[in-house]
Amino acid sequence: MTSPAALPAIVVISQCEWGLTWVFAHDLTRHFAAQGHPVVYLNPFPKRFPRLREWRRFLGRLLDRPGLAGFGDHPRPPAVRFITPLTLPDSNRFFTWFNRRWLLPPLKKKVIAACAGRRCLVFAFLPFATPVAFAAMLDPQRLVYARRDGYGDDPGLRHLDDREEELMGSADLVIASGPILAARSCIQLPDVLDIPGLVDFQAFFRPIGERRGPDPLCCFFGHVNERIDLPLLQRVGERYRLRLIGRISVDWTDEGNSERCGMVPHERVAELLAEADVVVIPYRLMGFTSSLFPYKIFEAFAQGKPVVATRLPALEPLERLLYLASSEAEFLEMIARAAAEGPEIKLERQELARQHDRRAVLESLRQRLLAAEGARRGARP
Repeated sequence: MTSPAALPAIVVISQCEWGLTWVFAHDLTRHFAAQGHPVVYLNPFPKRFPRLREWRRFLGRLLDRPGLAGFGDHPRPPAVRFITPLTLPDSNRFFTWFNRRWLLPPLKKKVIAACAGRRCLVFAFLPFATPVAFAAMLDPQRLVYARRDGYGDDPGLRHLDDREEELMGSADLVIASGPILAARSCIQLPDVLDIPGLVDFQAFFRPIGERRGPDPLCCFFGHVNERIDLPLLQRVGERYRLRLIGRISVDWTDEGNSERCGMVPHERVAELLAEADVVVIPYRLMGFTSSLFPYKIFEAFAQGKPVVATRLPALEPLERLLYLASSEAEFLEMIARAAAEGPEIKLERQELARQHDRRAVLESLRQRLLAAEGARRGARP
């Protein structure tokens, strides 16, 4: 067993602010910190300049004040150092050069100091020029590309200098999110893990119970942004009771029965979700979502909840346990069907969620990386 003093530091070059929504980077950070690793969590490198209405959010990030930015207050593990990179977006070659020449060296010093002189394992989530260059500057013992989103299919990010090929070429391991990204990754790198989603099963599990009334309560939890089919979500709120948990960063009009809970600590999501009858995931069908696997699936499954979702290609292997809809009318009809289902399929969902418990999956990943890191270190002069 590796002593705590000999454990490598972990650097997470994340794609998501710590307080925004709960994703793989959060579970990864929390688990490695709990096992005694010093962890450095880098909030995302900027993808564009803030708009005028976003300066409050920008200042909140700059000053490390999540409340000012409008984010939730996810507890911060004491072993984690949080750093927000101050760089320019990779929207042209001059900005990229300026980042490498002037802005990344002081950031590297700050991160190396936070690692306390230990060797580091780097998890890179962003495949753009500046974060890819920064990952290389750290000279990690192991570089893991956490391929969680199909950024190359997102038209809103085509202005950025995409370096995914470079990142794939230097990565020791790819952790893909769902079957679509896993299949793409296997073409370029043989060492690929498919971890579509995780769940704190102990925290989210609830015994299967009876419905409370004839009118089902639908629940959406996560970030309501431009990738969500907003008209469809609003139609759900007009037809059924609807609970929204998380940040809403688009214009939302309450014309139905929607209840806005806002951003809450991740630990409270399970409590609010337990009262719902159906979970809804109405993504827009677009290039970006063609490879998307919603991270929240197994959190819903841990409670046996039926999930009605847009027919995303990455979800089709789980179609027997989901309700996948191709139109607005089908989506609304499936909510009624999902609310009336029996308990047997709910138990199947819970068993699948148990297999994706974050503790077991991430500890297996951690031991794999430690073993590989030790072998690699031993092979060097």
